[in-house]
Amino acid sequence: MSKKNKFLNLDMGLVNENYIIINNSDKELWQSRGFESVKKYPVFDYLPSHNETIMLGKPLYIEEFGIENIINSKILETSTCCGTYGMGGPGFFGIKFQTNSGIRWLVYCIWNAPEHVLLNDRVIECHPLFQEKYNPWLGHNAYKENMAQLDKIFSGSVIYDIQLTDTEITINFKNSISAENTLCSYKYSDKFPEQGGTKKKRNSFENGTMKDYWLVTYDGTVLSV
Repeated sequence: MSKKNKFLNLDMGLVNENYIIINNSDKELWQSRGFESVKKYPVFDYLPSHNETIMLGKPLYIEEFGIENIINSKILETSTCCGTYGMGGPGFFGIKFQTNSGIRWLVYCIWNAPEHVLLNDRVIECHPLFQEKYNPWLGHNAYKENMAQLDKIFSGSVIYDIQLTDTEITINFKNSISAENTLCSYKYSDKFPEQGGTKKKRNSFENGTMKDYWLVTYDGTVLSV
């Protein structure tokens, strides 16, 4: 694996690489999207077949992609487990959305991101120790049912406004019955729960700004830390 590959060690917040494993027949498509083949790349417990190729690319910071290109897009789904570090996931929070140019993911790339995301002033997730205190959307006692409820809020909604500063982000969206919802995160908020291990609160990030941790990627690709 060549150290000169420009798509290795991207150092975009927590993200080092953005990869996808494709059928060889799709190679030209992904090359047109700016991805390049790599002969050897360590994907945990997986070895591509002779009909497959691993390709590396580069996600875009939210402002590079253009906030104006996200406005009026339709939310298709969300995920609380985007990203990988090989044997597991960092817990990035992602929003899959439809634009005029195709399907993309808007991903909040911090450790355990759902613990630092508020939906309508209520945290998405927290450690079981603090569930009673914070009443997260995704409670551990009925996770599947709660996730279905969350899907009903997001899926099919349209993003109509995004406000982004160095320390906070607010995403406003509305669904088919015109119910308005607000998703937000901050570098620090008392509304974020304590961590399970330390029992202490932490900043969402220490270095850089909020803008550095929201990345836009192609659907089907993987963000690796």
